Order: sequence, then structure tokens, then C-alpha cells
Amino acid sequence: MNYSTAVFLINKHVRAVHVNYEPDRDDKSYSFKTLDETIIPGDFVIIPTDTRHKMTIGKVIAVDVDIDYDAPFQMKWIIGKVDQSQYKTTLDQEAVAITAIKAADVRKKRDDLRAAMLANDPDGNIKLLALSTTV
Repeated sequence: MNYSTAVFLINKHVRAVHVNYEPDRDDKSYSFKTLDETIIPGDFVIIPTDTRHKMTIGKVIAVDVDIDYDAPFQMKWIIGKVDQSQYKTTLDQEAVAITAIKAADVRKKRDDLRAAMLANDPDGNIKLLALSTTV
């Protein structure tokens, strides 16, 4: 018996989850344990590795999968689910700010150009043009 799977025998809330390291390789998924009942396919989770800072991010591709109690590998625990809500909120707020900044920039350029144009037209000839209704 693989003792890293023994917890499934003593705790009915432990779930087996398949996680993918590489987006285009569904054949590169690995099983992990979790007690988090909210994890669903499509979630990103932090998983332990033997590289970098001993952890990385993977994408959940299946939950509540069957396990092999005699598998030759040690089944590790998911460290946690990645909560992207604050990140998405920040991106949304930044998009609103950038839209406002772009509008202000266009308005300032238009106003600066209008002022420069009128300064170079001391006789007011531009104001006399038929299409000049906004000056």
C-alpha cells in the first residue's frame, strides 16, 4: 500500500484532484490531495514541487477522481487555491483609470492645439469659416 494515500481511508472529506502543469498537455496531469471542498475544474492551485521555491501553480482539470492505493508515487497535498478576485478587481479598476486618462489626454491635446491655432490666427479668419462652429 502507498501510505500517502492512507488518509483517504480515514477521512471521507479528502478529495483527489488532477492538476495540470502545462496548458496544452492534458496528458501531464498529476493527482493531489485536498480538504478544500470549493476547488473545481478550472481553478488554479499552488502545488508542491522539487524546483524553484518548492511550489508552483497548476490548473485543476478534474476533481473527486479515483485513486490507486498502490501507486508507486507519493501523493502530495495541494498547498492552496489561488484567489484571483483581488487581482481581477485591480485590473478592472486600472482599465477604468486608463480610459479616463486617455480621454483627458485627448481633451488636453485638442485644447492645446486649439489654443495654438487661435494664437496663430490674430485676424480671426478661422472663426469666419463655415465649418468652424466649435471654436
